[in-house]
Amino acid sequence: MEELDIMEILYAFKKKFKYIILTVIIFALLGFAYSEILVVPMYKSTISFVLSKSVDNNVEDKNNGEAITTNDITLNSKLVATYSKIIKSRTIAKQVIDSLGIDMKVEKFISNISVTSQDDTELIEITVSNEDPKLSADIANSLAEVFREKVNEVYGINNLSVIDVPEVADLPYNIGTMKNVVLFAIIGLAISCGIVFIIVYFDNTVKDEKDIEDLLNIPVIVSIPKAEEYSERRK
Repeated sequence: MEELDIMEILYAFKKKFKYIILTVIIFALLGFAYSEILVVPMYKSTISFVLSKSVDNNVEDKNNGEAITTNDITLNSKLVATYSKIIKSRTIAKQVIDSLGIDMKVEKFISNISVTSQDDTELIEITVSNEDPKLSADIANSLAEVFREKVNEVYGINNLSVIDVPEVADLPYNIGTMKNVVLFAIIGLAISCGIVFIIVYFDNTVKDEKDIEDLLNIPVIVSIPKAEEYSERRK
């Protein structure tokens, strides 16, 4: 095929329309099966802290009850990054695993934890992912408790205040059946249309009189119909 014939391509799409639709349906079903069978549902629970007024447990706090000071804000800003690292430490992970009696590797446990902190804030969010929604919330609670104890042990201060407590999730966060069905259907449409386009574009066989005229640059005077076409005409 020397040049791209849009009408011929459109005709090929029309001719293969039912096969294209069939491919789209098959891929949509694959997307549904992938979401409902292959994907393991995971649930998230989140607990958030804010670094508030620092209270030294070893020294009597003379400013108890007063507002947070500039020194507290400066200290907390410097501790946010450090706290984020402590939360995902192996020591914290082992303590939580032991306290809840979880049969899980430390590396796997840590990989299911994400810690985020907003820039220019003293807010820390701990998110725990697990196949069991209740266990996810329990891990988040235990992680927060062990973390606060570790901060108290290391720094001798208590400057963490819980903002949001973890809740048991009702729905998994990693399963979007309709989204996957649509995505797979689009992939099926793209693949089927691509195959039809390739077939038409690289097809250099002679199909009718026009192809002969274009190929030999001479007019066709007579054409002989196929035997089955001749029989149909006689009928």
